[in-house]
Amino acid sequence: MYLLLGLVLSFVASLVVVQLLGLKAYAALLWLPVLALCCYLVVPLVVGLLGFPLKIEPRSSAKGSSSYRNTLRLFLSCWFGLVVLAVVHGFFFGWLAALLGAPREDVASATGFWSIPIGLINSEFFITPEKGLAETLCIVTANSYFNALALTVIKIVHGFLKRSRVTQLGISTTTLDDDDEL
Repeated sequence: MYLLLGLVLSFVASLVVVQLLGLKAYAALLWLPVLALCCYLVVPLVVGLLGFPLKIEPRSSAKGSSSYRNTLRLFLSCWFGLVVLAVVHGFFFGWLAALLGAPREDVASATGFWSIPIGLINSEFFITPEKGLAETLCIVTANSYFNALALTVIKIVHGFLKRSRVTQLGISTTTLDDDDEL
């Protein structure tokens, strides 16, 4: 629990540092070392101040509680993975389009995909080259939250469908040839 709190606080601290540095969206890859440095500094501080998060649990813990933990772990992994993928994708494809001399609209379309789904509802949440890196990361994080939530729901429904039993109907291949006997 304290580790998760430390990771969230280090993410927020990295956004504050990026905002204070005034980085623009085209320098998105510079956020990853800032995030790593904040994780390196903030997580041990939080864990040290609040206590050590590890505890010994009996081996015979209920399966239901571990399935919720696995689902939460899946959700958080998808969310963080989508944020990092969006940053790397937007950085490389944005710079690739710019280096190849593409028009500004093509450079913006390289990162426009990561504005979905919230960007469809409100145009303020659409990523543009004029937005700062902290604002862009907040938009990507919010959109990745909903995408990770959808992926987790799909995985849960898939697990329920996979767990259900196959229903066999009693339909036989023999048919009555004489319809008059009925």
